[in-house]
Amino acid sequence: MYYVRCSLKSKREEAKDIFSCTFSLNDIKFLQRLMPGRFVMVWLPGIDEFPLSPSDYNVSNSTLRLTFKVRGLGTRSLSSLSVGSSIFIRGPYGNGFRVSKHILQGGSKLVLVAGGGIGLAPLIPLIKDLLQQDVKLHVVCGFRSSNEVFFINEITNLLGDSHTVSTDDGSLGVKGTVVDVVQNLLNKRKVSYVYACGPEMMLYKLHRVLLDKGVPHQMSVERYVKCALGICGACVIDGLRLCKEGPVFNDVHLKGLKEFGRYKRSASGVREPLL
Repeated sequence: MYYVRCSLKSKREEAKDIFSCTFSLNDIKFLQRLMPGRFVMVWLPGIDEFPLSPSDYNVSNSTLRLTFKVRGLGTRSLSSLSVGSSIFIRGPYGNGFRVSKHILQGGSKLVLVAGGGIGLAPLIPLIKDLLQQDVKLHVVCGFRSSNEVFFINEITNLLGDSHTVSTDDGSLGVKGTVVDVVQNLLNKRKVSYVYACGPEMMLYKLHRVLLDKGVPHQMSVERYVKCALGICGACVIDGLRLCKEGPVFNDVHLKGLKEFGRYKRSASGVREPLL
């Protein structure tokens, strides 16, 4: 395990309490080990260490972008950094999203990528990878309200109009949830595969819909991560370590997780109801 020093190159406030920080780092091998859905541990000395899944990375210009919602001291401190400031990262950890054989065998069927809230961020590298596979792709971006919307211009630049924006309160795009939009698409189009990241209840409801429709899928699940080395057990869900066997699980694994959509673990490791 080693830490890589990163220098803040640029910072942008994407929406209310949502920031993107792009860092320069001189470690090509670190960047080459990244893949969509893997995560890094972000260390701000004297403040906190926490996991984030990059929203973009580029080996050719040695940059990595972290997009996050301010939730506590660590993310607030990260959002307050000035250009030129340094942080440290280690990893990358976990598995990532993989291009399934169902996509390659799907022919003219549609592939859906569904992101809820800040869960949209780690899906950007996946969208870029899928665009290299010559598949028909549609992205569903769900938010609570219009003041939390971000990355829509970036997704439009990648996909044109092949995306749907939804808000729970109807203040922008389609009124409804990501699950509502996906259900509607499943009723109209033949879908070969679905990738998703977002709040666990959103993922669980979407998982049940996709199981009912027989659509294979992969989802990135969030848990409290401490060591990221598979030692402490803080991120265990039904015996699987999120930092090693996750955070991305396919439909077969998700179906066997009794805690998925029902329980989470606190910082002290106590199992608590998800809601």
